[in-house]
Amino acid sequence: MANRNYYNQTLHDNVINSASRFINTKDYDIYVNPSSQKNAGIGELYPDIILTDKGNKTVKFIIEVETTDSINLFEATNQWKEYANRIQASFYILIPLDHKIKTEQLCKQVGISVRFGTYEVDILGNVSNIIFE
Repeated sequence: MANRNYYNQTLHDNVINSASRFINTKDYDIYVNPSSQKNAGIGELYPDIILTDKGNKTVKFIIEVETTDSINLFEATNQWKEYANRIQASFYILIPLDHKIKTEQLCKQVGISVRFGTYEVDILGNVSNIIFE
């Protein structure tokens, strides 16, 4: 888990909340782990957002939210790779739009296959334009 300053931790948690409201709740149950909370896990792993088929515990998707300060080789090697290799579900990394190329390069460098989602933040800190590939 990234060691974020107050602003980036607040942004991280706002993105989790915004993304979870954006997701189809008709087909999926959504579990969130903002900050360092461990509300729902997969074994000993606690991705930021976990989606299961509605009414059962079969994990379909996991989403890890990153901020500009947590898109780095340490996170890619120590967290993303573990999620990609240990959790049998589609793995998304949700990142600021302007950091997509850097994130793709890091994933390629550490040898993991992931899907990407992007978001934007306005000058007031409002999260918008969440798009999943």
